Amino acid sequence: MPSRSTLTIVTAAIFALFHIIVVAVPVLSSGGSGETQAFTAAFFDLPIFWLLGFFPAGRAVLYGSSHSAYILVFGVGGTFMYAVVGALVGHGMHSIMQAFRAA
Repeated sequence: MPSRSTLTIVTAAIFALFHIIVVAVPVLSSGGSGETQAFTAAFFDLPIFWLLGFFPAGRAVLYGSSHSAYILVFGVGGTFMYAVVGALVGHGMHSIMQAFRAA
């Protein structure tokens, strides 16, 4: 059985890589403008969209103040969010595997 840290790091890397391929590359290649990347970012980074909608500065990022801020938030912030979720999944998977192994 892999160690807890190995499984956590591997799942975090897989989740982050998925986000980079599906969201960050289209956002970067479009320069943060265009409907296709916006729908993709909105679908896969819904928690970030939801949180940004609460704050005036967040709405400015969403609705066109600076393309670089948009790219930073969804390219880097979204990838970090997916890495954290992947780490939590890996941690949970390890705990479940240990529970079944002990039984």
